[in-house]
Amino acid sequence: MSTEGSGETPSTVPNLPGVPEQTYLFPKVKGHSRSISHGGTPMLAGNPALSRPPLKSAMRGHQRALSHGQIGEGPRAASGPGHSRTCSRTDFILPPGHRDGAPASAQPRLSSVRGHHSRQASRSDSIYTLRRASVVPPWRRAVFWLMRRQQPAIDNRHLIVIPNHLIPDKTPPKDHPNGHRCNNKIRTTKYTFLSFLPKNLFEQFHRIANVYFIFIVLLNWVPAINAFGKEVAMLPVLFVLTVTAIKDLFEDRRRHMSDKRINNSYCRVYNKSVERYMRLKWKDVRVGDLIHLSNNEPVPADMVLLHSSNPLGICYLETCNLDGETNLKQRIVAPGFKEKRLEFNPLKFKSTVEVERPSTKIYRFTGTISHPNGDRVPLNSDNLLLRDCTIKNTDYVEGIVVYAGHETKAMLNNGGPRYKCSKLEKKMNTDVIWCVLVLLFLCCAGAVGCKIWFDNYYPYVNKLPPFIPRADPPAYEGLLIFWTYIIVLQVMIPVSLYVTIEMTKLIQVYHIHQDVEMYDSVTNTRTECRALNITEELGQISYLFSDKTGTLTENKMVFRRCTVGGVDYDHPPGPEAEPSTELPPIVTPITKVSPNRRMLQHLLDSNDAQHTQKVREFLLILAVCNTVVVSQPHVDSLSNSNHDQFREQKSSRANGTLRSNDKYARLTESRSTTPSPPPSTTSPLRIRLPKLPFGSKDDNSSEPSTSAEVQLARFEAESPDELALAEAALAYGYELRSRSPDEVELGVRGELSKLKVLRVQQFDSNRKCMSVALRTPNGQVVLYVKGADSTVLNALTPMRNGSAESAAYERTRSLLSEYSRAGLRTLVMAKRTMQPALWEEWLASHNRASEIGEAGREKRIRESLARLESALTLVGATGVEDRLQEDVPRTVRALLDAGVVVWVLTGDKPETAINIAYSAALFSQSDRLLHLMSRDKEHAESTIKSYLEGGVVEGGAGRALVVDGRTLTYILDRRSGLVAPFLSLARRCSAVLCCRATPLQKAYIVKAVKEELGVTTLAIGDGANDVSMIQTADVGVGLSGQEGRQAVMASDFALSRFKFIERLLLVHGHWCYDRLARMILYFFLKNATFVFLVFWYQLYCGFSSSVMIDQLHLMAYNLMFTAVPPIIMGAYDRVAPATLLTERPGLYSASRRGFAYRAHSYWLVLAESLYISVVIFFSAHAAYNDTDVDIWAFGNCCMTCCLVVMLVYVAIETRSWTVIQVIALCGSLGSFYVLTLVYQAVCVSCFNLPSTFRVLQHAIADPIYWLVVVLTTVTALTPRLACHAIRNSSRPDAVGRAVQARRRHARSRLPYAAHYHTTTASAHVYRSTDEDGLQKTHSDVAAIT
Repeated sequence: MSTEGSGETPSTVPNLPGVPEQTYLFPKVKGHSRSISHGGTPMLAGNPALSRPPLKSAMRGHQRALSHGQIGEGPRAASGPGHSRTCSRTDFILPPGHRDGAPASAQPRLSSVRGHHSRQASRSDSIYTLRRASVVPPWRRAVFWLMRRQQPAIDNRHLIVIPNHLIPDKTPPKDHPNGHRCNNKIRTTKYTFLSFLPKNLFEQFHRIANVYFIFIVLLNWVPAINAFGKEVAMLPVLFVLTVTAIKDLFEDRRRHMSDKRINNSYCRVYNKSVERYMRLKWKDVRVGDLIHLSNNEPVPADMVLLHSSNPLGICYLETCNLDGETNLKQRIVAPGFKEKRLEFNPLKFKSTVEVERPSTKIYRFTGTISHPNGDRVPLNSDNLLLRDCTIKNTDYVEGIVVYAGHETKAMLNNGGPRYKCSKLEKKMNTDVIWCVLVLLFLCCAGAVGCKIWFDNYYPYVNKLPPFIPRADPPAYEGLLIFWTYIIVLQVMIPVSLYVTIEMTKLIQVYHIHQDVEMYDSVTNTRTECRALNITEELGQISYLFSDKTGTLTENKMVFRRCTVGGVDYDHPPGPEAEPSTELPPIVTPITKVSPNRRMLQHLLDSNDAQHTQKVREFLLILAVCNTVVVSQPHVDSLSNSNHDQFREQKSSRANGTLRSNDKYARLTESRSTTPSPPPSTTSPLRIRLPKLPFGSKDDNSSEPSTSAEVQLARFEAESPDELALAEAALAYGYELRSRSPDEVELGVRGELSKLKVLRVQQFDSNRKCMSVALRTPNGQVVLYVKGADSTVLNALTPMRNGSAESAAYERTRSLLSEYSRAGLRTLVMAKRTMQPALWEEWLASHNRASEIGEAGREKRIRESLARLESALTLVGATGVEDRLQEDVPRTVRALLDAGVVVWVLTGDKPETAINIAYSAALFSQSDRLLHLMSRDKEHAESTIKSYLEGGVVEGGAGRALVVDGRTLTYILDRRSGLVAPFLSLARRCSAVLCCRATPLQKAYIVKAVKEELGVTTLAIGDGANDVSMIQTADVGVGLSGQEGRQAVMASDFALSRFKFIERLLLVHGHWCYDRLARMILYFFLKNATFVFLVFWYQLYCGFSSSVMIDQLHLMAYNLMFTAVPPIIMGAYDRVAPATLLTERPGLYSASRRGFAYRAHSYWLVLAESLYISVVIFFSAHAAYNDTDVDIWAFGNCCMTCCLVVMLVYVAIETRSWTVIQVIALCGSLGSFYVLTLVYQAVCVSCFNLPSTFRVLQHAIADPIYWLVVVLTTVTALTPRLACHAIRNSSRPDAVGRAVQARRRHARSRLPYAAHYHTTTASAHVYRSTDEDGLQKTHSDVAAIT
């Protein structure tokens, strides 16, 4: 297959059919925008002369991708084109009642067999897709509808990418074959300089509260309804809009700076005019450009790999920035280009690339390369380098850009933050509606009062109302007064409450992020709050769902035990393995595995050849049946000073036109030669390897290197299990040297050998195993299988009773149970020997099953793999230890004591999971275990019924429930009706353990508990298989552990250790909920009190809507005078010290049960505000009765009383005093006096408002003013003080009792400790109490003294 040209000049554009000339449009998608279809994509292969029908969208009719953890909210479509869930590379067990839509018909596609797949993660498409992949913009649809023209049809044709060096330089974009494609400049900002103001206002007007206040402002401009100054009436809404706009501006500016930094990054793009690669900014890269990338360099755009420095045509990618996984992915150059590696020349690349339209499917890609000679080469996802990935372990690569900018898969999957609404916010929204109804009631009462007052004068023609020269009919006047009252009493609707809550939550999030108690010094990570609006939800968690592996445990596996042929080999901690001296200097291992002496003896024993052969095969399986790769530091040879000579070592060009070293002549910019930090699954091995080229046996690779140069290498694995097994094999001299798609290089006891890899069947959660097919030197095919015991043991060849194989089988099963009881993770190893003809027959049938139409394709593939992985011969089994994280038992016990129901959902065996549950204090030794493990629905139903009716669960305490995945399949089927009985049984147990649960089952369980029980749920996990339940729960917490960052990327809060969940919930959750609840109620109180004050005055002004309070005060009351204290209350007040909340976890129940904000709390606040307003108004009325005080002096007195009462109210409700509270309260009162005195001294008549010139100056000179302020403050707040005193004395709540007890204990002891230095006759005195005035621990005092 030739990649050379056919004599065409670079200016000649190949005339290919199907090149789109019109504006680019995404293909239309029907369905839910958050999901990513797994639907099959057709392969672009076959006869090029035949016309191919346009692609049918695999997303059509698809509602939600359940394997991503997004559970459908409604019934699924029963028919129609749709997506088969089983097209995911990880198939989950679904309840029997689940139905998928029919798969979209599509052409056959080639199944990738070498795509690396993580054990923990579903390699289905991205989980975070929030953007619809392809629709006609709404504004275009509206334009065509208004013009009565038919909408343009969606262009479903494939895209043709022509190399840009074949196009003349000054071709206009409209005539350029790639001109209709977008450039590589990205913009993630919401606004531009010109669109910020209109777009931000448009978004803010989507909030009903802002629309309401805009309506109030417009209403005030009606002459007949004008209540007060039009300009002043605009202050509240302008303040709210301005504060929100400034916040949005700063957030968008941060995104803009990030975009600018990315767009101005540099890469090397081929320039045909100078015939070399030149530095170019990312934003200037175009589709069709040829890109050169070096080791540790990020990929600027989606590009097809054409050339790699690796002789095998492979390169490694780190996709952490894309999907969160830290393991390396392997990519292969396009078919046919591996053979042309030494002859690849960008100038002579004249082939065109036909690709599918951009989509959000990260791991799905199809396309073809069409060569000038008519040959067509298929492409798949293994040939595509995605934007934001990083080149690793490869000197350099070259490729052609096929997607750029916002068409790249990374940008299509760049979704915004998720919005969640907490239960407290929902209650608040309900009470805001009650505020609206109260406002309407007051307005109606005022309108009725106005009509009644006018009715006293209207019948009499000669008797006009006082001070009104002309009056309309009473009904009309009442109608106008109704709208006027809407303006006057607008304070009743707390529009500033939403802004205050946002600012308060930002401060709360900041303090959570800065909490040093939740900082992990080992990983240098802090708590990360990814969802900014559900901090208070942390204080109301009733159910916590946790993964086991990596969440409760370290996920750092240590090889502990194994069995080969029924013989058990223990591996306790001990001396490390000695390096082999027969092939120096290959290996100098520093491993955690101490070889078993008996196994070493059996490995070298020649007396029992059969068992020795099994031991060797067992170690061979540990070394090769995995995805472990050897990673070494790489330096791009082209960046060295001798890169010209390096390129000259290649074969010369046939035509001799362009020297290969010329195009790299200016690649002299510095490149990083330091490898990036290893992933967390990196082995601490230090392997000294000679420089061995990745060549065949004909090369000198088999000769040991005599070079003194030492390179540090490391093992990198997709899972810690595989890393532990590779280390174990290395301890016995089976060293993995290198890995390629077709070959594995091993060092076996000092001898170098290479094994031919025929095929790798990757692990998935349905098969629960992986296998690798190797060709032996004698031509036979050996299949090595590694997987769960439930899968491998069932696939063994039937054994004769009494045979040695049967005895070894029974002994292995017994040891597996023993390993599980010890808390070890178990895997079983087996093999199958096949004749080449049988292998070829299976491979041909498997390829046919893979390439036939999509209907039933995945089922046929599973059946084909099941046929291959059958008739196995048992080799052995392993037991790997996964230790608990630090303080996990204490944390779990604290959560249980706090009343939080803890469910552990794991995919491990029941024996292993139960052992970990005991170790983690989830189960206690006194608990009675209720096992729910059934093989059919009837047995599950009868077991649940027997537990519920047999009286074994009465009382609830001291019992734990264990259920397996198969039983969950029957329970979660909605047709079975077992969900409610199962949850009823679970509620009567202290803890629940779900074993063998799939990711989708985890999500279903969380969804069932959340919906059926109506409780607040939290899900915590560390791997991609936990994303489903994390996104389903009310609060999702991700751990940045050993399995990448997919769980973190999908979570609301990110932690580094499980133990921090205790402080996050019991301390910060309790604080945030209590603060926000009391802040919201205070907001309702101060607004209602102010409105009632204005309303009482209407009784004395004929319901004329006159206001005795200065209109400036009316606007500044919420915006300035009482704005800061609520924020300080919501951000800094502490209901109890942090140490007390952690020492007594039971105090969390007050927050969890929502005692601070109940259904009747709003009405109690309304009644209290009614009482306070009556006291303030009528006390001032009585004090100024029969005096010559004017309306503004009376209003100033009422305003001062109201403000002082509200500030003193905050002081009474404050639980922990700091200087911040003092400044806030004093500053608020001071701002009132300063602003009023200055305004009334300067403005005789300002803003067309009534003159209040020097009113306050005269008022404060009157002793009655101060007397009223003091009297009303005491009278208004005496009932609250009395209630506090009575409650704290007679019936204090749990938190109050705990705080009082601790303070009494602190006072009962001497708060100082003396330390005398006899040698110097000096003494030092230390406080033995902390900053909260509470007693320090004895260890702290002892450490000081």
